[in-house]
Amino acid sequence: MMDEFHVALAPRLSAVRSLSRMVEEFGDANRLPHPKIYMINLALDELITNSLTHGFDGIDDPRIEVTVRLASDALVLTTVDNGHRFDPTAVERPDVEAPMERRPIGGLGLHIIRTFADRVTYEYAGGRNRLTLEHDLTAPASGGGRRRDEEHR
Repeated sequence: MMDEFHVALAPRLSAVRSLSRMVEEFGDANRLPHPKIYMINLALDELITNSLTHGFDGIDDPRIEVTVRLASDALVLTTVDNGHRFDPTAVERPDVEAPMERRPIGGLGLHIIRTFADRVTYEYAGGRNRLTLEHDLTAPASGGGRRRDEEHR
C-alpha cells in the first residue's frame, strides 16, 4: 500500500484520463470509499482542465505536477503549475440560488471543489501556483466537511 504518489503531467487534456486511473488505483490500494475516489477525480479534473484551458497562454514550457497523499484522517491533493498566477480562493462564490438565466457562465467547477474540500489553501511562489485541497476522510463523500477554511498567500 502506498500513501502518496506524485506525477508530472503532460500539458494535454488526455493526461487527465491517465491521472484518473492513477487516483482510482491509489484509492483502491488504500481502501478509500468509491464516492471519495469519484470526488477526488472530479476535483482534479476540474483543476487540471482549468489550468490547461486558461492558465498557459504564452507559456513556453507548461508544467503541472500533482501529489496525492494520505495524512492520518485526511487526503491531501496538491497541484503545482507554472501558469499565470491565479488564486481560486479569491474568486467570489457563485450565487447557486439565483435563477439559471441570471447566473454568469463559469465558476461552478471551483464551487464544486470548494464544497468537496474541507480546507483549500493557495500559494504563489517562485513563479508557480500551488493549490492544496484537504479532504476529511471521516466526513461524507458529498462534501460538507467540518472545516471551510480558505487561505491564500
